[in-house]
Amino acid sequence: MITVTVFEKQEKIVGVQLEGHAEFGKKGRDIVCSAVSILYINLVNSLESFTDDEKELNGSTKINFQNVILKRLPSERAELLFQSFMLGITTIEQKYGKKYIVILNQEV
Repeated sequence: MITVTVFEKQEKIVGVQLEGHAEFGKKGRDIVCSAVSILYINLVNSLESFTDDEKELNGSTKINFQNVILKRLPSERAELLFQSFMLGITTIEQKYGKKYIVILNQEV
């Protein structure tokens, strides 16, 4: 299962963390993992390309772990990008179920 932890501060998303593997399909053919990965990669690339928000990235492909955390509250653009990411992630959770992906919120 993929666990998506959403970090919030003052009711704004300041980061997300992805852990695990959906195991929906065979390695290399798992559409749930692919969809989540694309949303995450697009979020990170969009934050880099369209905002000046300072961020910290961590990850390891060996343990299926990725995160992006802003160093301050998000700009309006970053907030919109996080909301877009959440729209995609919650849609995947609704479509495929909590057996494959679960979303948690954490106040920081």
